[in-house]
Amino acid sequence: MRHGRRHGLSAEQKGEIWRRWKAGESLHEIGRAFDKDHGSIQFLLSKHGGIVPAIRRRSHRTLTSAEREDTSQP
Repeated sequence: MRHGRRHGLSAEQKGEIWRRWKAGESLHEIGRAFDKDHGSIQFLLSKHGGIVPAIRRRSHRTLTSAEREDTSQP
Protein backbone atom coordinates (compact mmCIF):
# COMPACT_ATOMS: atom_id res chain seq x y z
CA MET A 1 0.00 0.00 0.00
CA ARG A 2 1.32 3.43 -0.87
CA HIS A 3 1.09 5.94 1.95
CA GLY A 4 1.48 9.68 1.65
CA ARG A 5 0.70 9.99 -2.09
CA ARG A 6 -2.54 11.67 -2.96
CA HIS A 7 -2.24 12.47 -6.62
CA GLY A 8 -5.62 12.54 -8.26
CA LEU A 9 -6.36 11.47 -11.78
CA SER A 10 -7.03 13.85 -14.62
CA ALA A 11 -10.17 13.58 -16.73
CA GLU A 12 -8.06 12.05 -19.52
CA GLN A 13 -6.68 9.42 -17.18
CA LYS A 14 -10.14 8.56 -15.86
CA GLY A 15 -11.37 8.20 -19.43
CA GLU A 16 -8.50 5.86 -20.19
CA ILE A 17 -9.28 3.80 -17.09
CA TRP A 18 -12.90 3.42 -18.21
CA ARG A 19 -11.76 2.48 -21.71
CA ARG A 20 -9.41 -0.18 -20.37
CA TRP A 21 -12.09 -1.50 -18.00
CA LYS A 22 -14.58 -1.84 -20.87
CA ALA A 23 -11.88 -3.61 -22.93
CA GLY A 24 -11.66 -6.27 -20.20
CA GLU A 25 -8.39 -5.40 -18.49
CA SER A 26 -8.08 -6.42 -14.84
CA LEU A 27 -7.85 -3.94 -11.99
CA HIS A 28 -4.23 -5.00 -11.42
CA GLU A 29 -3.29 -4.34 -15.07
CA ILE A 30 -4.96 -0.94 -15.05
CA GLY A 31 -3.35 -0.05 -11.72
CA ARG A 32 0.11 -0.96 -13.01
CA ALA A 33 -0.42 1.21 -16.11
CA PHE A 34 -1.17 4.24 -13.92
CA ASP A 35 1.22 3.41 -11.07
CA LYS A 36 -1.76 3.15 -8.71
CA ASP A 37 -2.90 0.46 -6.34
CA HIS A 38 -5.68 -1.69 -7.78
CA GLY A 39 -7.86 -0.58 -4.83
CA SER A 40 -7.74 3.00 -6.11
CA ILE A 41 -8.94 1.84 -9.51
CA GLN A 42 -11.67 -0.28 -7.92
CA PHE A 43 -12.82 2.71 -5.85
CA LEU A 44 -13.16 4.86 -8.97
CA LEU A 45 -15.09 2.18 -10.84
CA SER A 46 -17.32 1.18 -7.94
CA LYS A 47 -18.45 4.77 -7.32
CA HIS A 48 -20.46 4.43 -10.51
CA GLY A 49 -21.28 0.75 -10.25
CA GLY A 50 -18.84 -0.17 -13.01
CA ILE A 51 -20.83 1.86 -15.55
CA VAL A 52 -19.22 4.80 -17.33
CA PRO A 53 -20.82 8.03 -16.03
CA ALA A 54 -22.58 10.22 -18.56
CA ILE A 55 -20.77 13.33 -19.74
CA ARG A 56 -22.22 16.33 -17.94
CA ARG A 57 -23.71 18.97 -20.20
CA ARG A 58 -25.31 22.25 -19.33
CA SER A 59 -28.91 22.60 -20.38
CA HIS A 60 -29.47 24.70 -23.50
CA ARG A 61 -31.98 26.72 -21.45
CA THR A 62 -29.31 27.84 -18.95
CA LEU A 63 -27.96 31.35 -19.28
CA THR A 64 -24.28 31.81 -20.08
CA SER A 65 -22.14 33.87 -17.73
CA ALA A 66 -22.25 36.78 -20.19
CA GLU A 67 -26.04 36.61 -20.29
CA ARG A 68 -26.18 36.50 -16.50
CA GLU A 69 -23.99 39.61 -16.32
CA ASP A 70 -26.23 41.33 -18.84
CA THR A 71 -29.41 40.65 -16.84
CA SER A 72 -27.91 41.83 -13.54
CA GLN A 73 -27.20 45.33 -14.92
CA PRO A 74 -29.80 48.00 -13.96
